[in-house]
Amino acid sequence: MKTGQGFTLLELLMTVTVLGILTALAVPSFRGLMDRNAVTTTANDLLSSILLARSESIKREQPVIFSGNSNFTTWEVAADTDGNGSGDEILLQHNLGGNGVDVDANSSSTTIAFNSRGRASLNSNDYFAISKNDATRYVCFSATGRPRVQETQCQ
Repeated sequence: MKTGQGFTLLELLMTVTVLGILTALAVPSFRGLMDRNAVTTTANDLLSSILLARSESIKREQPVIFSGNSNFTTWEVAADTDGNGSGDEILLQHNLGGNGVDVDANSSSTTIAFNSRGRASLNSNDYFAISKNDATRYVCFSATGRPRVQETQCQ
């Protein structure tokens, strides 16, 4: 005669309790992972848009403008075909889509103009800070206007 097949109610309740405790411990670290992923994705999107503006200015041999709205929930890359300092031909438009990521431009302007040689109209201390809760990335620029993403504040 076989006995003891299956689970008792007490064993099932203990298993569910342990699983609940482990889940409660894992959720906060998972939230941090999701925040870091959202910040990294936004920083890479911003970087690729700026790199597009820079490469298009060289390829077209004319100024290309990267600009965003005041809080950088949207930005665009546009060619300055008539040389008046504003984007005439839109090459890219990007919308963050309400993912909770903040983009802060440490700059006097929300516009970066790249000349036909790929040089940017920036100050040496201009950068973008992308953050959500405790996760932060920075898009920094070299003296020639080449952007890069880093975890530490720009210097």
